[in-house]
Amino acid sequence: MALINADGIVTKETKYGDTSRILTVITKELGRISVLAGNARRNKSGLLTATALFSYSSFTLFKGGSSSLYKLNECELLTSFSALHESLDGMAFASYFCDVTNTVVQEDSPDLAQTRLLLRSLYMLCRNDPDYEKIKAVFEFRTLTIAGLLPNLSACADCGAVSDLVGLSPKNGCVYCSKCLTKHLEIYTINDSILAAIAYIALAQEKKEFSFNMSDKSIKYLSELGECCIQALLEKNFKTLDYLRRVTALM
Repeated sequence: MALINADGIVTKETKYGDTSRILTVITKELGRISVLAGNARRNKSGLLTATALFSYSSFTLFKGGSSSLYKLNECELLTSFSALHESLDGMAFASYFCDVTNTVVQEDSPDLAQTRLLLRSLYMLCRNDPDYEKIKAVFEFRTLTIAGLLPNLSACADCGAVSDLVGLSPKNGCVYCSKCLTKHLEIYTINDSILAAIAYIALAQEKKEFSFNMSDKSIKYLSELGECCIQALLEKNFKTLDYLRRVTALM
């Protein structure tokens, strides 16, 4: 029985039996995998923290028989992101980021860029006084960039104009100028500042994508636009986003 080593983030957990859990883990080496963590819900097992939701850990795994589940042999905690469990807001944003990543990263198919993005976003959420909406907007538009789904922002999809771009369609994944805007429904108003922010997020080097400034009002709008694009272009309504919005309504 060969052992497999992988570093990954626990993005989902489900109780299994009285003491075990089935984990969804986004790993650098294997992509998205499902792991049976036997007895991981027992404090004495030593696995409780290393296999907790949002934990980034080093896993030693094996596979038995024809099951698609990996089985946990050993696990060492690398980063707990414990601050997320101490904040309702942090939990809500982190859960949404994990949900999106579970959709984007395919089973047994490594996606190093998305895995790194998730890690950086969780780190940002744990900073003192995090700008939640900015982190969220960056995560959303960077995810679309990595997945090859970012809307074409360079020219009007109808006439090809490269200036006076004032509308974005999440559904169609493109922008329109003021002359062509009226032909389309479900259009979100944009301006040069919004376009520049999305372009920066898409093109910035890793770890630099959060390094831009906008007004709080513009960041809020950018975040709303990001979630519309994520749901339209990934063709999925995320329940974690519904929960996130209920939480942020209380902020």
